[in-house]
Amino acid sequence: MTTISVSLDEDLVEWLDQLVKNGIIKNRSEAIRGGIFSYVREKLGIHSREELWKYIKKRQIKPLQNGVEAIRSVREEE
Repeated sequence: MTTISVSLDEDLVEWLDQLVKNGIIKNRSEAIRGGIFSYVREKLGIHSREELWKYIKKRQIKPLQNGVEAIRSVREEE
């Protein structure tokens, strides 16, 4: 699993921590993952990883790259 950083305002962090403290959500990471999955389902109408890959491939401007290629590409554009 990959670790990423997410910036959240203090009110949202407090709300999130209360959900964890009260056992509604297991931890912050689970909440963020769940939020992403909910967004993809509700806003894009996608319900599986296969559907998501099809959606991405159909809408992509550049071919998918592995992590190293993507980093090189971004650095070259700067």
